Amino acid sequence: MEEILKVDYDKQTVSARDLHERLNIGTQYTKWFERMTEYGFDEGADYETISQKRLTAQGNETTYTNHYISLDMAKQICMIQRTPEGKECRQYLIDLEKAWNTPEQVMARALKVADAKIKELTHSNIRLEQKV
Repeated sequence: MEEILKVDYDKQTVSARDLHERLNIGTQYTKWFERMTEYGFDEGADYETISQKRLTAQGNETTYTNHYISLDMAKQICMIQRTPEGKECRQYLIDLEKAWNTPEQVMARALKVADAKIKELTHSNIRLEQKV
């Protein structure tokens, strides 16, 4: 499957700026995002606001705001857009979710969690043995 949007699989989020660009929205990002939040999305639950720095074309550093939105929020925003790009992005996110929830993927994630826990307990035991 071709990557249409960069997804942070650990946090289950996408960049709202990336989505805005992929959807070919003509409105300025900040105005568009503000309008999208009026659909009942809540900061902390549906999205996180991040300030980032980047260089301008002139070489100056500037700060801009980005939002990392949940996959559910991204799918809902795609539905609201009612464009071919919106449908394509929404379908991509739905397909990712289906793949993510296959028994094999669920088991793979469970094994990663178990491995991390085993490593943590092993290190804890080593520290305890050293104390004794």
